[in-house]
Amino acid sequence: MELMILCAGLGEKDWHGAPADCPLRSKGKRQVQKIGAYLGERRLRPDRVLASPATRARISAEKALKAAGWTTRGLKPSAALASGGLPELAGCRRPLLVALPEEVKRLLRGLGLEMETGPGVLFRLDATPDPADLIALVAAGDLPDLFPYPAPDGPERRPRPAYYYRQSAVIPFRRTSQGTEVLIVGSSSGRHWTMPKGIVEPGLSPAASARIEAREEAGVEGTVGHVPLGSFSYEKWGATCEVTVYPMEVRKVLDGADWEENHRTRKWVSASATAGLLKQPAFGLLAARIQA
Repeated sequence: MELMILCAGLGEKDWHGAPADCPLRSKGKRQVQKIGAYLGERRLRPDRVLASPATRARISAEKALKAAGWTTRGLKPSAALASGGLPELAGCRRPLLVALPEEVKRLLRGLGLEMETGPGVLFRLDATPDPADLIALVAAGDLPDLFPYPAPDGPERRPRPAYYYRQSAVIPFRRTSQGTEVLIVGSSSGRHWTMPKGIVEPGLSPAASARIEAREEAGVEGTVGHVPLGSFSYEKWGATCEVTVYPMEVRKVLDGADWEENHRTRKWVSASATAGLLKQPAFGLLAARIQA
């Protein structure tokens, strides 16, 4: 069995809450994303992924998996990792364990290895012998700063993991006696109007990912059309993002705590007025197709 053990990335500086709740900071996210790209490029896909219950370990696991181009749906918490113990791995050929560096150090000691650990370090072990043999030690700092595109083994290099550049959005609408109305939402900064849009999560279809964005950003649920209204591209993160846009007929409007990003504003407007209000004109042009 090849056992892969990843040390969680760096946590936020000056964190005053419970240690287990400390989030990743930007550099920490970058560390584990680079490890994920390493795994994806070499097709080292784990058949089981377990993470320590600590927030930083869980998020590190998610970031690494997505940077590799893999879904996070199989990720499970493991209480054993929190105490530095080896979880049950019967039947696994290549598991990935993600824990805090101090937890990893105890885990390695239990496998007969005395090694220094640090944020964003991956240990690849042959766990069959006792003590285990080290196959490779991979530190995020030794990996390329750019990520392969359009796939984990793609020829191009970009500043962010490949999946960042594949996005989807919905245009939420409703039919009224006055005609079709479109729901526009304020940007996270509150400086302009936009539509619910986000990165397509690995393992999800563009339509399914857009449905999630609609609930989180606009606080609405409804029926997403199977056929997209169209697509457009824009520049971000040093390259071109491709956005597929779907119609969504709103069935339910959420309020209060049910709307995750309720700091945003939202407003119903006529479909014909949409283009003049949105920062990205492409949304307005696609909204006109709903009215038609």
